[in-house]
Amino acid sequence: MKFFSISKHNLKNGLHVLYCHTPDSVSFELSIHINTGARDESEENNGVSHFLEHMMFRGSKKYPNSLSLSKAMESFGSETNAMTGIEHTTYWLKGDSERTIEAIECFSDFFLHPNYADLEIERSVILQEMASDFNESGDSIDTESLSMSTLFSNHPLGNPIIGNEDVVKKISEKELSEKRRNFYTPEHCIITINTSYSEIETIKALEAYFGHFWDHTKQSNPNRVTAENTIPSLSKLRKPQNALCLQNNPDNQFAVKMIFPTIGGLSRDIVLITFLQRILDDGICTRLPANIREKHGLVYDISCDTQFFNEIGTFSIDATVSEDRLNDLLEKLASELKTIISEYPLKDEIEHIKFRYCFDLKQIKETPSRLLNREVSSYFMNSNLSVDDEIDIVKSITQEQILDTAKKVFGAARRGFVLIGPKARRKRDLVEKLLSIFDNIGE
Repeated sequence: MKFFSISKHNLKNGLHVLYCHTPDSVSFELSIHINTGARDESEENNGVSHFLEHMMFRGSKKYPNSLSLSKAMESFGSETNAMTGIEHTTYWLKGDSERTIEAIECFSDFFLHPNYADLEIERSVILQEMASDFNESGDSIDTESLSMSTLFSNHPLGNPIIGNEDVVKKISEKELSEKRRNFYTPEHCIITINTSYSEIETIKALEAYFGHFWDHTKQSNPNRVTAENTIPSLSKLRKPQNALCLQNNPDNQFAVKMIFPTIGGLSRDIVLITFLQRILDDGICTRLPANIREKHGLVYDISCDTQFFNEIGTFSIDATVSEDRLNDLLEKLASELKTIISEYPLKDEIEHIKFRYCFDLKQIKETPSRLLNREVSSYFMNSNLSVDDEIDIVKSITQEQILDTAKKVFGAARRGFVLIGPKARRKRDLVEKLLSIFDNIGE
């Protein structure tokens, strides 16, 4: 088994670089990660992060349009792409390892010298992308976006990543430039690279093309609204708050999403929450797929997921169910969740998840891209929790810790529920009944 390691460098302008040597690989992967996303937007510019990500590919100083730029980057043999998230934006380029230095030069021109060509063409593309999130009546049917805006109402964490249609129609080159000036700065960015090319030559090239002062960052003034106190503690409320979004949609199925706020960051408590998520959904034989899909056939798919941001996170359950099985699903889901917050998980269940969780963590150490992405998350979250540390924590987890974690997660002061489907607004009583099982946790 070959484990990879990471070496860390700081360029002269403060830009952080993570290098992973992959001597037996024919390919390189070069990425730049920016510590910004939709949460750094306001109602007035919601969607600017995603719009900027798109516009970066429209052309640069050396390659004046999208086709010439794409041809240059694709000439290295593989692909280039990007992704905008709630907190982070990432651009990447993959190709033949022998052409690593040429790729760094091309990537620097792409990243440091965009020309914002064909803005109106790209605006049209984004609006078409956005249209897929809405039904014929113009109502949003994107459960992820609706759940975040429902749970984090009146806070930037609830901003839809793709943005607000009315805002996207008006976003200007000036606003794109301001976003880039404020957040695409060396102190907000990390470059990661895995390649068979020598470390000395790779870092030398990165210094030459990225290590100087970035002209576009003059007078940068980044602003991030923290999530502290966004979700009030249970003790401060007379009763828990249900944040509901019941969206009518003329379909023969319902989309269901239940979401709870958790702590954020990367710490021991996060490992416990992740372990809880895996007990509910980590393969077909775990609780939600086994007891709801396999034994009763109530749904085609059901899943449980977590997201962790700097100060806060989310724990969610998703399912798609036919209209005639919705009531059965909610009753069965209530039964499963009553069990998770009132009974110790079985020892065999704990051991099963421990092995699968540890195996997944071990794979990070032999997968350069995952190892580098883990290091990026740790850096942005100011965490020193290593993969080996996480493995040790997983091995020590007890039944008592998981029951206690379940009570903390599902006993959150505020919980969200999104239901999209035929006459969904008439299902409020059913939803409230399901959520009532969490009202007196810990009493």
